[in-house]
Amino acid sequence: MQALVHIFIFLIYAIAGIGLGAYSHFVAEVSTAVSVCMGGLLCVASGLFHLAFAPRRSNLSKEERLGLDRELQAIKDSQTATHQEIEALKTHVVEDATTREAKFTREVQQLATLLNHYIQGGEKRSNPSGQDNPATAPQRSDQSLLSAIRSALEENRVELHLQPIVALPQRKIVYYEGFTRLRDPSGAVILPSEFMRVAEPSGLVGEIDNMLLLRCVQIARRLIKHDRRMAIFCNISTTSLADETFFPQFMTFLRDNRDLAGSIIFELSRHSFEKIAMVAERNMGRLFDLGFRFSLDRCDTIDLDLRKLERMGVRYVKISGEKLVQQLVETKTLPVTGLNREFDPADVSAVFSRYGVELIADRVESERTIVEILELDITHAQGNLFGRPRSSTDVLNAANEAPRLRMVS
Repeated sequence: MQALVHIFIFLIYAIAGIGLGAYSHFVAEVSTAVSVCMGGLLCVASGLFHLAFAPRRSNLSKEERLGLDRELQAIKDSQTATHQEIEALKTHVVEDATTREAKFTREVQQLATLLNHYIQGGEKRSNPSGQDNPATAPQRSDQSLLSAIRSALEENRVELHLQPIVALPQRKIVYYEGFTRLRDPSGAVILPSEFMRVAEPSGLVGEIDNMLLLRCVQIARRLIKHDRRMAIFCNISTTSLADETFFPQFMTFLRDNRDLAGSIIFELSRHSFEKIAMVAERNMGRLFDLGFRFSLDRCDTIDLDLRKLERMGVRYVKISGEKLVQQLVETKTLPVTGLNREFDPADVSAVFSRYGVELIADRVESERTIVEILELDITHAQGNLFGRPRSSTDVLNAANEAPRLRMVS
């Protein structure tokens, strides 16, 4: 009878160990190996405590005492083996983390070195003689701004700001779009509306886009730790896509980070996409073969050739929410498809989806616009109504706080 009582108690210890392991793995998000070790240690420790303090019968036979001694020794051996496994696991985790961090550091240093060389090449291309041409030299304000841009790139004063893209009607954040913010030596922010005016003729747009890519890779790796479905829209210029000197090294960097293919979406303006050079189009195909996808931004009209978008790996199209409603409801503008039938404005989103393209209502500023685009079955939107661009540091801090809030609640 007493043996049955001990067995029942040991079963309770085993259940407690299983409960601790399950809580560690599913709630505290500890790895499976560590969770199993924690549960095993609790079970073994409870058993030792029970054997140490449980009352023993004084009239146990010699065979029974020997049996108990063997069980106790087996428990001690199991505890020793578990401890050794935990120590080996700790060593493996530390070595793996060190290896990954060293690899990522090398990649960042390679891209930074490449970026510096590209900046120097851009300076030579913009002014081959090394002297200002009085006939074409920019105004003093433009020259000062150009100097501030180059200084920001060389001294790594480039920030990534993120604006959410939400799923409707829940307004849950599903993606982010990355925006570049440069800072001059005094710390003042230089917005794209300012630096693009002088960066394009000076050959610096590619360098800015490449620095943005580096930031997007860093942020994407941290965001997907909280949600594997999260992705960042990263702007890229056709200049970078068409540069045969830079692009092979650019491809090498992306190939080393191929696991982020579903987490980084390259975005081009519709204007640049429609005028893309053959070299850039071919390199888009190479990125597509690696698993990366594309988005079209700043679309003025919806009359896109969906067959071309599908073929070139474009999976998202952004158009102003108000303009989207106006074209579908008022002017009845429709995309170009291979379908030999008419379809209603409310079916346009489904037609885009048939070609693997998601419509995103951009620059949404009012609740009225949300109601109108929902009637058109548009399920994704972006705009200041859902959140203005914020520093990537603030976004990451909010993401790190979210799991803690869930555990507290």
